[in-house]
Amino acid sequence: MQPKLKKILRSWKTWVIGVPAIIGFILLCRSIDIPAVHTQAERLNGFVAFVLLTLLPLVGFPVTILHVTAGIRFGVTWGLILVALSILLQLLASYGLVQWRKKYFERKFKTLREQIPPGAHGAVTLFTLLLPGVPYFAKNYVLPLVGVPLRTYLLWCLPIHIARASVAVIFGDESDHLTPTRIALMAVYAASVLTASWWAYRRMKAQVADQPPKAGGRKKHA
Repeated sequence: MQPKLKKILRSWKTWVIGVPAIIGFILLCRSIDIPAVHTQAERLNGFVAFVLLTLLPLVGFPVTILHVTAGIRFGVTWGLILVALSILLQLLASYGLVQWRKKYFERKFKTLREQIPPGAHGAVTLFTLLLPGVPYFAKNYVLPLVGVPLRTYLLWCLPIHIARASVAVIFGDESDHLTPTRIALMAVYAASVLTASWWAYRRMKAQVADQPPKAGGRKKHA
C-alpha cells in the first residue's frame, strides 16, 4: 500500500466525512419509496428511455441519475449494454460536434494545444478523466477541443466511463431489494473507486508536469 493512501486512511477527515456520508446514504435510500420509483421507471417506453439516456448528457444533464434509472428500467445486464452503447454514441457525438467547427476551435485553443507534449495525448486524456468534480459532459467536450485524436479519445474514455457507470447501473438494479449490508458494500466500493481515481490523478498530474512542451509551445508553471 502506498504511503499516501495510508495517510488518507489514517486521516481523521476521512472518517469524519466518510462515515457520516455512508450512514446518510443508507438513511436516504431507506427513506425513498423504492417500489414507486420502480413502477414509474418500468412504465417508461424502452426506446424513449434509451433516447433520453443518450441525448440528455450531451446538454449537461447529470449522467449518474440516468444510469441509475437505466439499471431500474432494464436490469443490470441490458442496463450495462445500453449504457455502454449510449456512452459510445455520446463520445462520437461530442467529438463530431467539436470537429464540425474544427477550424474555429483550433484557432481558439491554439495556445493550449501547443502546451501538450508530443505523444502525451493518452496521459492528458487519463488526467482529464480523473479530474475530481468536473462534469461528465465537460470532459467529453474538452478532450477533442485540445486536440486528442479520436482513437486515443475512445480508447481511454469508453472503458473508464463504462466502469464508473456500472456502479450506478448495479445500484439501480439492486435498489428494490437493498439491505443495509448491500448499501454499505456499494458505498465502500464507490469510495474505493474514488480513492483509486484520486491516487491515479495525483500520479498523472506529476507525470504530465514532467513532460517537455511541444516544439514552439510553452510549458505553463503553476
